[in-house]
Amino acid sequence: MLAMTTLILMIWVASEVSTDSTIEYVVNSQEINRIKAFYSARSSLDLALLRIKVYQQASRMPLPPGFAQQINMIWSFPFAWPLPIAAETSLAAKDDIEGAAKASIFDGQYTHTITDEGSKLDINDLASPSKTLREITKKQVLTIFEGKLQNDDKFREVYANYNFTELVNRIADWMSDKNSSENGGDKRQAFRELGENFPPNRGFRTLDEMRLVPGMTEEFFNLMSPSITIYGSKAINPNTAAKDVLKSLDPNMTDDAARDAVERRDDEDKGGQYKGASSDECRTDYKNFIEGRGVRLNPDFDKIPFQCDTVVNFKIEAIGMTGSGKGAVQKKITAYVMNVQKAAATIKSYLDKERKEAEAAQGQPGQRPPPQTGQTSPTKTQEALPKGRPRIVYWSEQ
Repeated sequence: MLAMTTLILMIWVASEVSTDSTIEYVVNSQEINRIKAFYSARSSLDLALLRIKVYQQASRMPLPPGFAQQINMIWSFPFAWPLPIAAETSLAAKDDIEGAAKASIFDGQYTHTITDEGSKLDINDLASPSKTLREITKKQVLTIFEGKLQNDDKFREVYANYNFTELVNRIADWMSDKNSSENGGDKRQAFRELGENFPPNRGFRTLDEMRLVPGMTEEFFNLMSPSITIYGSKAINPNTAAKDVLKSLDPNMTDDAARDAVERRDDEDKGGQYKGASSDECRTDYKNFIEGRGVRLNPDFDKIPFQCDTVVNFKIEAIGMTGSGKGAVQKKITAYVMNVQKAAATIKSYLDKERKEAEAAQGQPGQRPPPQTGQTSPTKTQEALPKGRPRIVYWSEQ
């Protein structure tokens, strides 16, 4: 009897030890997989930054006409490791890809995508020191709602009489350093339900903060979010901007015209990339194409800043994966790369222009400064590319 009791006790102890060991093994394995997934995502992000750096260097070289589209491929195509094998891949190429994956000491998987963030509307420009940028941004944001009202019958039935100008003004009130509201009165009255520290009188640090603005519904936020950012380059690049962004530039813009605009830039036979060394030239090329599709653009369209040159601000989404089945783990890193110097230079150019216009308005009409002889315009020098990897201004991990 004693022997049986001892045997049963030993079996129970062994079973408990085995269970605890199994649990500890699973937990530690998952922790290792999480670490592997994180560094897979980190490796993917580093490769994306390298692609952006190579693009920045290549775009500064003298390129033949029409070559910009090929240069954009350096950053624009999605990347994955191990390399995906298409159905039409030859057996020899398939063996090479599989052999390279097996020979690698890296046993994780990763993907990343890089998108142009600078061509979206920068919502923080509603509180820009430049009056021109403030007015342009406000008009563009309102255009998003105006376009929805024109093209969506259900939306128009519900919000035909809604005052979207008040909503946009409250967004500006969030950032303004004045206590007076763009809608009149004390702006703090509209934010009092959020607490005494609202509005914070600063720019948005994330787009999700816009959900706190009084009157901002989830429907309005989802309508705006594809077209706005807080990392804008202060100008629209028609060669990289998403269809939703192009459509938001004017309330008369149609789906067909926006689709044709995207198709043209991706097809040399249809005209290829939009061209223009200056904002006016770039806008004119794009405008001529759109109006050629029967769209009558509003006069305010000519105030929107454009740029057809290189992309400067990017959004990177890097995903790392490891394990398989129920033990698979995934990590995601989102980072924004921004050329802060160029954004500051753009704002400065607007402020300088506004100052000159104000000074000219104070002078006598009809008078012009005497022409200067013997002088030539200074040659525009290209700014030196900063050393090191591209500047990351925001980083999040999931």
